[in-house]
Amino acid sequence: MTASTTAGAILIALSISFAVVASAKHHGVVNRPKGHIRKRKRSGDNEAATRMAADKRRVHHDPAGEDHVVIQDEEIEFWTRLLQGSMPVPVPTTIRPQPSTPRPTNSLPPPTPRPNSNPEPTNRPSRPPMTEPPINSCGLTSAERESQIIDELSAVSFSALFDETDSPQSQALEWILNKDSAFLCPGASGLVQRYTLGVFYYSTEGDSWNECNAPGDFSSETSISDANSACTLTTTNATQIFPNDIRGSNAWLSPSDECTWGGVSCYSSGESAGRVNVVEFEENLLRGTLPSEVEQLSDMRFFALERGGMGGTIPASIGNLRSLLLLDFDFNRLSGTLPSSLWSLTSLRQLDLNDNNLLGTLSSEIGNLGQLRFFQIDNNYLTGGIPEQLGGIP
Repeated sequence: MTASTTAGAILIALSISFAVVASAKHHGVVNRPKGHIRKRKRSGDNEAATRMAADKRRVHHDPAGEDHVVIQDEEIEFWTRLLQGSMPVPVPTTIRPQPSTPRPTNSLPPPTPRPNSNPEPTNRPSRPPMTEPPINSCGLTSAERESQIIDELSAVSFSALFDETDSPQSQALEWILNKDSAFLCPGASGLVQRYTLGVFYYSTEGDSWNECNAPGDFSSETSISDANSACTLTTTNATQIFPNDIRGSNAWLSPSDECTWGGVSCYSSGESAGRVNVVEFEENLLRGTLPSEVEQLSDMRFFALERGGMGGTIPASIGNLRSLLLLDFDFNRLSGTLPSSLWSLTSLRQLDLNDNNLLGTLSSEIGNLGQLRFFQIDNNYLTGGIPEQLGGIP
């Protein structure tokens, strides 16, 4: 039972009591049992207390023997104040509602909306336009030019050598592709010849030559000019024989035509115009080895590399230089045996191989060199006799 309910019950009881009292007041008396009066009389031991109580109530005795107590106005006033709220009444306790605990939200993801069977077109961001690779003066991209040049030069050198960074072939290819300002295109008439001379330069350690070395910076005009000024070589001995050749004294691997590099001259006319006719060095400190790619200089007539420091063997490909008139490799460090292809150079008039480290014997096929007029091969390590066919040369 709540406090408000209890207070309500008390008020109802008081209301009933008030009604009884009011009725008694109307009749003038309120009946009480005798014992109650006697008890109150026994509760006081002195007469003064009895009189005080008698002052407040007038007690009458009716013939039936019941005591009648007259209710005074003070009692009626007491109960009236109580009922009218002038006396404190217990305040009902208010129960405050507890805050409700929020219901847990659904942890499941919201349902995926069904795709619209007829979606409206959306404006997708446009892709940036693809940039086409730049086209060079060859009408190719850089990758296309490189690929085609490699394919073409693979017929000149073993392609595996291009993958060896330090090989003369790889160095010459790199120069052709990325350093040579001449910027030759695939299929150009001078591509193979220029590449071949590049391989010759790197194979004979051209950077260590006495002069006509390549520029230190292929992209610097000053470096190129300085390298050209430092080169004074020319085809000395061949100049009198081939006075009309194209020749010069520029540094090797410079942007100029390879026919103007020091120690080189080319045909100036005819079917072989622009082709190498002479390569002539004497005491220019050539080292390294003679590359097999020299066979590509098939129109060359003078090939003189005197008083250098070349080692290795004479490559068999030398036999493809069928136009040779002079072959002079004296005072070097060539070793090994003489290649049999050497005896197929039937136009050869001078063969000078003295002061090297050559081995083996002198073949009887030397008799095939019917035009030979000068032959020198002393100071080597040859064995055996002099073939009698040599004597048959007119």
